[in-house]
Amino acid sequence: MASTQDSFVGVQETVPPGATTAKVLAGLVVLYLVSYPIYAIYLHPLSSFPGGTLEKLTRLPYWIACLKGNQVKFMQEQHRRYGPTVRFAPNDLSYTEAQAWRDICLIPKGKKENGKEIRFHAPSANGTPNLITEPSPVRHATVRRVFSQAFSEKALKQQEPLFQHYADLMVARGRKMGTVNMAELLNWTTFDIMAEFAFGESLGLLEKEAYSEWVATVFNTLIVLPALQMIEFYPLTRKLFALLEPKSVAKMRLDHFNHTVVRVDKRLKEGSPKPDLWNLVEESGVLTSGEIYTNAELFMTAGTETTASLLTGTTYYLLKNPEKLKILTDEIRGRFKSNKEMTFEALGQLEYLNACLREGLRVYPSIPSAIPREVAEGGNVIMGKWLPGGTRVSVHQTATYRSPSNFSNPDEFMPERWLGDPAYKDDIREAHQPFGVGTRNCLGMNMAWHEMRLLLSKLIYNFDMKTEVDSSWRDQNVFVIWDRKPLPVTLVDIDAPA
Repeated sequence: MASTQDSFVGVQETVPPGATTAKVLAGLVVLYLVSYPIYAIYLHPLSSFPGGTLEKLTRLPYWIACLKGNQVKFMQEQHRRYGPTVRFAPNDLSYTEAQAWRDICLIPKGKKENGKEIRFHAPSANGTPNLITEPSPVRHATVRRVFSQAFSEKALKQQEPLFQHYADLMVARGRKMGTVNMAELLNWTTFDIMAEFAFGESLGLLEKEAYSEWVATVFNTLIVLPALQMIEFYPLTRKLFALLEPKSVAKMRLDHFNHTVVRVDKRLKEGSPKPDLWNLVEESGVLTSGEIYTNAELFMTAGTETTASLLTGTTYYLLKNPEKLKILTDEIRGRFKSNKEMTFEALGQLEYLNACLREGLRVYPSIPSAIPREVAEGGNVIMGKWLPGGTRVSVHQTATYRSPSNFSNPDEFMPERWLGDPAYKDDIREAHQPFGVGTRNCLGMNMAWHEMRLLLSKLIYNFDMKTEVDSSWRDQNVFVIWDRKPLPVTLVDIDAPA
């Protein structure tokens, strides 16, 4: 009779090589498939937060919405269904309450900063972080301190002739063209302004009445941002993309960055008799060449499309609300006797103008989605609940600004809500933070306000505007920012005094 050991050896010899390993792996896969849903739904640190079952299990529904341009609609529906705090992915929470801005963006006493979620932003071509992606709070503060001088009220006052020149050139182009795509006209203007502000040299878009190849690349990059975010999010896809990235795509990114390098180097070499961004940077001696290049590229994106987008949206809402447009027109034309009187200081005093722009930033925010943060190591308290480090948290701008819990008649364009109208006394204005909160808020906020007031006022002062566009214009895709539709506007020249 064979021994037990002999029998076992015999069985082993009949099992194909690798079969035991395969069975173990299969068992582990089955165990994971059974245990992961239980963990994600019932045992995960975020299990107590409301959200869809599928969303708690996988980030896939969110990614699909982003890639299709439906992210804003997806997040609005999530908040409508589950309330002001939503778990919309396994490790992500979205908020629509005012307090969340402070809890997420301000640094808690005795705690670490909730850092920017770096994977949300496309990496720079030279690998150097810019002001948005700089992970170190100390280095960020140093770099911001240098640039903040260039965006101060004093510095912007010195630069006002530059803004006035391009605002007048915009009016001249509008007068010549008669009917314009307002989205394009405003983009040409903001890119020309920022190019001279950042490089000391215009791109000449208003003169050519067309985009340059470099600017067209900016728009192409913005549209693919969700795909880049998804690639950056997972280590495996990041490595695969690095290996498989088409040469044409890599060349496009490098050419775009090199265009910035060439322009910056030219400005630094030639100098400028006028005070500009780089005078202060050179005097500081603090920034590396890599930081100079990446931030110059950032300014050409963040300081152009966002302003043009807001102005396009505000123009649309004014044209579709003629009674509001009349009030604003009367305010501007009643205050100024000529274009020359429309200074930064004077425009800042126009109450209805400021209210219209604030309302534009509410119904059509420049960043309609959210810019996520990552809870600091050791965890922090957000909206009264402790969250572990690594949790991604954000305030979704459109969902917040269109929430009836924050604003009465949230889908209506009502500048009066910012002027003390008692019908809107219960609005939670603190929920509206289009430029962000804290030490990482928008550096160019002062510049944006001056530019928005000036360009919109120049258009209204010089033209009666008309459009045949209907309400379907508002139904736009979002790829981090709005994928704006054309806004054809007829400009009727009223022969306003120069």
